[in-house]
Amino acid sequence: MQAQQQQLKLIFRGRLEFGTERTYNMVLQHWQTRLDNYFKGDVLFSAEQVFCADDYSLTVPSQTLMSTEKNWRSTISLLQEVAQYAIMGNVGAWCVDSGQVLAEFKIEPHSDKVAVSEYLRACELMRQGGMETEATEALNRAISKYASHALAYERRGYVNYKLKNFNDALYDFSKSIDLYPNNPEPYYGRGKVRMLKNEWELAVQDFNHCFRLSIPLQPIYWLARLQKGDSLFHAKKYAEAAVESRAYLQRKFKEADPNFRHRGKAEYLLAECEKAIGK
Repeated sequence: MQAQQQQLKLIFRGRLEFGTERTYNMVLQHWQTRLDNYFKGDVLFSAEQVFCADDYSLTVPSQTLMSTEKNWRSTISLLQEVAQYAIMGNVGAWCVDSGQVLAEFKIEPHSDKVAVSEYLRACELMRQGGMETEATEALNRAISKYASHALAYERRGYVNYKLKNFNDALYDFSKSIDLYPNNPEPYYGRGKVRMLKNEWELAVQDFNHCFRLSIPLQPIYWLARLQKGDSLFHAKKYAEAAVESRAYLQRKFKEADPNFRHRGKAEYLLAECEKAIGK
Protein backbone atom coordinates (compact mmCIF):
# COMPACT_ATOMS: atom_id res chain seq x y z
CA MET A 1 0.00 0.00 0.00
CA GLN A 2 1.32 3.44 -0.94
CA ALA A 3 2.12 5.64 2.07
CA GLN A 4 -0.15 8.63 2.55
CA GLN A 5 1.52 11.86 1.46
CA GLN A 6 2.28 14.50 4.08
CA GLN A 7 -0.34 17.22 4.43
CA LEU A 8 1.00 20.77 4.10
CA LYS A 9 -0.60 24.16 4.72
CA LEU A 10 -0.99 25.88 1.36
CA ILE A 11 -1.97 29.55 1.14
CA PHE A 12 -3.09 31.33 -2.03
CA ARG A 13 -4.35 34.81 -2.87
CA GLY A 14 -4.38 36.98 -5.98
CA ARG A 15 -5.83 37.83 -9.33
CA LEU A 16 -4.87 37.71 -13.00
CA GLU A 17 -6.66 39.77 -15.65
CA PHE A 18 -6.66 38.74 -19.32
CA GLY A 19 -8.12 41.90 -20.81
CA THR A 20 -10.22 40.52 -23.67
CA GLU A 21 -12.87 37.87 -24.16
CA ARG A 22 -10.74 36.14 -26.81
CA THR A 23 -7.73 35.74 -24.51
CA TYR A 24 -9.93 34.76 -21.58
CA ASN A 25 -11.63 31.99 -23.57
CA MET A 26 -8.27 30.73 -24.83
CA VAL A 27 -6.89 30.58 -21.28
CA LEU A 28 -10.01 28.87 -19.97
CA GLN A 29 -9.72 26.21 -22.67
CA HIS A 30 -6.01 25.77 -21.93
CA TRP A 31 -6.73 25.32 -18.22
CA GLN A 32 -9.39 22.69 -18.81
CA THR A 33 -7.33 20.82 -21.40
CA ARG A 34 -4.35 20.63 -19.08
CA LEU A 35 -6.56 19.48 -16.22
CA ASP A 36 -8.12 16.74 -18.31
CA ASN A 37 -5.03 15.47 -20.09
CA TYR A 38 -2.07 16.10 -17.78
CA PHE A 39 -2.76 17.25 -14.23
CA LYS A 40 -5.87 15.11 -13.76
CA GLY A 41 -7.07 15.70 -10.18
CA ASP A 42 -3.85 17.20 -8.85
CA VAL A 43 -4.74 20.90 -9.23
CA LEU A 44 -6.45 22.40 -6.18
CA PHE A 45 -8.85 24.68 -8.08
CA SER A 46 -11.43 23.91 -10.72
CA ALA A 47 -12.18 26.37 -13.51
CA GLU A 48 -15.57 27.08 -11.93
CA GLN A 49 -13.88 28.16 -8.70
CA VAL A 50 -11.46 30.72 -10.09
CA PHE A 51 -12.47 31.92 -13.57
CA CYS A 52 -14.90 34.84 -14.00
CA ALA A 53 -16.26 35.66 -17.46
CA ASP A 54 -17.74 38.97 -16.29
CA ASP A 55 -14.34 40.66 -16.10
CA TYR A 56 -12.12 38.12 -17.93
CA SER A 57 -10.16 37.24 -14.81
CA LEU A 58 -8.80 34.42 -12.73
CA THR A 59 -9.27 35.25 -9.06
CA VAL A 60 -8.07 33.18 -6.13
CA PRO A 61 -9.62 34.56 -2.93
CA SER A 62 -7.32 34.47 0.09
CA GLN A 63 -7.57 30.97 1.47
CA THR A 64 -5.66 28.28 3.33
CA LEU A 65 -5.85 24.66 2.24
CA MET A 66 -4.38 21.43 3.58
CA SER A 67 -2.99 19.26 0.79
CA THR A 68 0.08 17.43 -0.53
CA GLU A 69 3.32 18.56 -2.11
CA LYS A 70 2.20 16.98 -5.40
CA ASN A 71 -0.97 19.09 -5.42
CA TRP A 72 1.11 22.17 -4.54
CA ARG A 73 3.52 21.63 -7.43
CA SER A 74 0.76 20.93 -9.95
CA THR A 75 -1.29 23.97 -8.93
CA ILE A 76 1.75 26.28 -9.07
CA SER A 77 2.73 24.90 -12.48
CA LEU A 78 -0.69 25.48 -14.04
CA LEU A 79 -1.02 28.95 -12.55
CA GLN A 80 2.40 29.84 -13.98
CA GLU A 81 1.32 28.63 -17.41
CA VAL A 82 -1.86 30.70 -17.59
CA ALA A 83 -0.22 33.77 -15.99
CA GLN A 84 1.79 34.30 -19.17
CA TYR A 85 -1.44 35.12 -21.03
CA ALA A 86 -2.45 37.77 -18.46
CA ILE A 87 -2.12 41.49 -18.99
CA MET A 88 -2.08 42.41 -15.29
CA GLY A 89 -1.97 40.86 -11.85
CA ASN A 90 -0.26 38.31 -9.67
CA VAL A 91 -1.03 35.35 -7.44
CA GLY A 92 0.87 34.81 -4.21
CA ALA A 93 1.38 31.27 -2.95
CA TRP A 94 2.98 29.94 0.25
CA CYS A 95 3.72 26.37 1.33
CA VAL A 96 4.04 26.10 5.11
CA ASP A 97 4.89 23.19 7.41
CA SER A 98 5.02 23.48 11.20
CA GLY A 99 5.17 27.26 10.94
CA GLN A 100 8.10 27.26 8.52
CA VAL A 101 7.72 28.61 4.97
CA LEU A 102 9.02 25.85 2.70
CA ALA A 103 8.33 27.67 -0.58
CA GLU A 104 6.93 30.98 -1.75
CA PHE A 105 5.89 32.14 -5.22
CA LYS A 106 4.75 35.39 -6.79
CA ILE A 107 3.14 34.25 -10.02
CA GLU A 108 2.83 37.05 -12.58
CA PRO A 109 2.93 37.59 -16.34
CA HIS A 110 6.25 38.04 -18.14
CA SER A 111 5.58 38.78 -21.80
CA ASP A 112 6.25 41.32 -24.54
CA LYS A 113 2.82 42.91 -24.18
CA VAL A 114 3.44 46.61 -23.59
CA ALA A 115 1.23 46.76 -20.48
CA VAL A 116 3.21 43.86 -18.99
CA SER A 117 6.75 44.75 -20.06
CA GLU A 118 6.49 48.44 -19.17
CA TYR A 119 5.05 47.65 -15.75
CA LEU A 120 7.88 45.22 -15.02
CA ARG A 121 10.44 47.71 -16.32
CA ALA A 122 9.04 50.38 -14.01
CA CYS A 123 9.29 48.03 -11.04
CA GLU A 124 12.93 47.36 -11.85
CA LEU A 125 13.68 51.09 -12.22
CA MET A 126 12.11 51.72 -8.82
CA ARG A 127 14.28 49.04 -7.24
CA GLN A 128 17.38 50.75 -8.67
CA GLY A 129 16.45 54.07 -7.08
CA GLY A 130 16.84 57.56 -8.51
CA MET A 131 14.89 56.67 -11.66
CA GLU A 132 11.48 58.03 -10.68
CA THR A 133 10.93 59.98 -13.91
CA GLU A 134 11.73 56.98 -16.09
CA ALA A 135 9.57 54.73 -13.90
CA THR A 136 6.63 57.13 -14.18
CA GLU A 137 6.94 57.21 -17.96
CA ALA A 138 6.94 53.41 -18.11
CA LEU A 139 3.90 53.20 -15.84
CA ASN A 140 2.08 55.79 -17.96
CA ARG A 141 2.70 53.62 -21.02
CA ALA A 142 1.40 50.54 -19.20
CA ILE A 143 -1.77 52.40 -18.19
CA SER A 144 -2.25 53.78 -21.71
CA LYS A 145 -2.26 50.21 -23.04
CA TYR A 146 -4.49 48.82 -20.29
CA ALA A 147 -6.61 51.45 -18.60
CA SER A 148 -7.62 49.07 -15.79
CA HIS A 149 -4.04 48.39 -14.72
CA ALA A 150 -4.58 48.63 -10.96
CA LEU A 151 -1.02 47.58 -10.14
CA ALA A 152 0.47 50.29 -12.36
CA TYR A 153 -1.65 52.91 -10.63
CA GLU A 154 -0.44 51.64 -7.24
CA ARG A 155 3.22 51.78 -8.31
CA ARG A 156 2.74 55.25 -9.79
CA GLY A 157 1.19 56.30 -6.50
CA TYR A 158 4.33 55.12 -4.71
CA VAL A 159 6.54 57.09 -7.11
CA ASN A 160 4.44 60.21 -6.55
CA TYR A 161 4.70 59.64 -2.79
CA LYS A 162 8.50 59.52 -3.04
CA LEU A 163 8.46 62.71 -5.13
CA LYS A 164 6.20 64.37 -2.51
CA ASN A 165 3.38 64.74 -5.05
CA PHE A 166 0.94 63.73 -2.34
CA ASN A 167 -2.32 64.71 -4.05
CA ASP A 168 -1.30 62.78 -7.17
CA ALA A 169 -0.31 59.84 -4.98
CA LEU A 170 -3.70 59.94 -3.26
CA TYR A 171 -5.42 59.87 -6.64
CA ASP A 172 -3.35 56.95 -7.90
CA PHE A 173 -3.81 54.84 -4.77
CA SER A 174 -7.56 55.51 -4.76
CA LYS A 175 -7.83 54.68 -8.47
CA SER A 176 -5.99 51.41 -7.87
CA ILE A 177 -8.42 50.54 -5.07
CA ASP A 178 -11.40 51.32 -7.29
CA LEU A 179 -10.07 48.94 -9.96
CA TYR A 180 -8.95 46.15 -7.61
CA PRO A 181 -10.37 46.59 -4.08
CA ASN A 182 -8.92 43.31 -2.75
CA ASN A 183 -5.28 44.32 -3.21
CA PRO A 184 -3.66 45.41 0.10
CA GLU A 185 -0.80 47.55 -1.28
CA PRO A 186 -2.71 50.68 -2.36
CA TYR A 187 -4.50 50.85 1.00
CA TYR A 188 -1.09 50.98 2.68
CA GLY A 189 0.07 53.74 0.33
CA ARG A 190 -3.10 55.77 0.79
CA GLY A 191 -2.89 55.34 4.54
CA LYS A 192 0.62 56.78 4.51
CA VAL A 193 -0.58 59.81 2.54
CA ARG A 194 -3.44 60.33 4.98
CA MET A 195 -0.99 60.23 7.88
CA LEU A 196 0.90 63.12 6.26
CA LYS A 197 -2.40 64.99 5.99
CA ASN A 198 -3.15 64.28 9.70
CA GLU A 199 -6.26 62.37 8.65
CA TRP A 200 -5.74 59.80 11.38
CA GLU A 201 -9.14 58.10 11.37
CA LEU A 202 -9.06 57.64 7.60
CA ALA A 203 -5.51 56.31 7.85
CA VAL A 204 -6.63 53.74 10.43
CA GLN A 205 -9.37 52.58 8.06
CA ASP A 206 -6.88 52.12 5.21
CA PHE A 207 -4.38 50.21 7.34
CA ASN A 208 -7.22 48.01 8.59
CA HIS A 209 -8.12 47.14 5.01
CA CYS A 210 -4.47 46.50 4.21
CA PHE A 211 -3.72 43.93 6.87
CA ARG A 212 -7.11 42.23 6.56
CA LEU A 213 -6.46 41.67 2.86
CA SER A 214 -2.92 40.39 3.42
CA ILE A 215 -1.58 37.49 5.48
CA PRO A 216 0.88 37.45 8.41
CA LEU A 217 3.53 35.85 6.17
CA GLN A 218 3.71 39.09 4.16
CA PRO A 219 5.81 42.03 5.44
CA ILE A 220 3.03 44.46 4.50
CA TYR A 221 0.69 42.84 7.04
CA TRP A 222 2.93 43.90 9.93
CA LEU A 223 3.90 47.23 8.39
CA ALA A 224 0.19 48.06 8.20
CA ARG A 225 -0.34 47.09 11.84
CA LEU A 226 2.57 49.27 12.92
CA GLN A 227 1.26 52.27 10.96
CA LYS A 228 -2.24 51.63 12.28
CA GLY A 229 -0.83 51.81 15.80
CA ASP A 230 0.96 55.05 14.97
CA SER A 231 -2.25 56.53 13.55
CA LEU A 232 -4.27 55.44 16.61
CA PHE A 233 -1.67 57.03 18.85
CA HIS A 234 -2.01 60.37 17.05
CA ALA A 235 -5.80 60.00 17.24
CA LYS A 236 -5.30 59.71 21.03
CA LYS A 237 -6.67 56.16 21.12
CA TYR A 238 -3.81 54.97 23.26
CA ALA A 239 -5.19 51.63 24.46
CA GLU A 240 -5.94 50.52 20.89
CA ALA A 241 -2.56 51.74 19.70
CA ALA A 242 -0.84 49.76 22.46
CA VAL A 243 -2.54 46.57 21.26
CA GLU A 244 -1.02 47.00 17.78
CA SER A 245 2.45 47.78 19.12
CA ARG A 246 2.43 44.76 21.45
CA ALA A 247 1.36 42.45 18.62
CA TYR A 248 4.14 43.84 16.44
CA LEU A 249 6.79 43.39 19.14
CA GLN A 250 5.76 39.77 19.74
CA ARG A 251 6.66 38.94 16.14
CA LYS A 252 10.21 37.85 15.34
CA PHE A 253 11.33 39.37 12.03
CA LYS A 254 14.24 38.17 9.96
CA GLU A 255 16.91 40.72 9.08
CA ALA A 256 15.83 40.76 5.42
CA ASP A 257 12.26 41.67 6.40
CA PRO A 258 11.59 45.45 6.10
CA ASN A 259 9.89 45.24 9.52
CA PHE A 260 13.18 44.33 11.17
CA ARG A 261 14.41 47.93 11.33
CA HIS A 262 11.13 49.29 12.76
CA ARG A 263 11.19 47.53 16.12
CA GLY A 264 12.50 50.69 17.79
CA LYS A 265 9.52 52.66 16.56
CA ALA A 266 7.11 50.05 17.95
CA GLU A 267 8.89 50.09 21.32
CA TYR A 268 8.68 53.89 21.43
CA LEU A 269 4.98 53.89 20.53
CA LEU A 270 4.18 51.29 23.18
CA ALA A 271 6.07 53.23 25.84
CA GLU A 272 4.29 56.47 24.94
CA CYS A 273 0.90 54.73 24.92
CA GLU A 274 1.49 53.20 28.33
CA LYS A 275 2.62 56.56 29.65
CA ALA A 276 -0.55 58.18 28.30
CA ILE A 277 -2.85 55.60 29.91
CA GLY A 278 -0.99 55.70 33.20
CA LYS A 279 0.98 52.43 33.14
